[in-house]
Amino acid sequence: MSFFTSLNQKLMQLNGLDFLILFSLRIYLAYIFWVAGVRKIVWDNGMPNIDRFANFLGPGGSDNLNLFLPNFFGWLAVLAEAGGAVLLFLGLFSRWAVIPLIITMLVAFYYHLPNGWSIDAGGVELTVTYIVMLSVILIFGPGKYLSLDYWVLRK
Repeated sequence: MSFFTSLNQKLMQLNGLDFLILFSLRIYLAYIFWVAGVRKIVWDNGMPNIDRFANFLGPGGSDNLNLFLPNFFGWLAVLAEAGGAVLLFLGLFSRWAVIPLIITMLVAFYYHLPNGWSIDAGGVELTVTYIVMLSVILIFGPGKYLSLDYWVLRK
């Protein structure tokens, strides 16, 4: 039994590396949301993708979200994704940055919910994964040493 106790104590020392996990989550999510945000404003076949995204958000066909003010919400999503990505990358205002990203993912969850769980069927699997990852940063923060929040808020 002392072997397992000793092993457990050694494994508990890994807690000191938690900042690496939080850093990894931040960098991964920063890349994902940067690409998603920038894709919405890049021109494609003579039309800015933000217009296509706004058309998808606005009233229209059965596949649209039917939101009012679709251009406003389209730019809000771009700001949340691209701006949130920059803040996550820097580890600056990280907890604040993930709140609009979680809201954006909840909208995506609502849209994909009729397709079920599986990512292969266009379901909510990936959306839920992002929400969980963002929630970890919301609860635990950006981590020590490798975030500006740590250095700015240090006592």
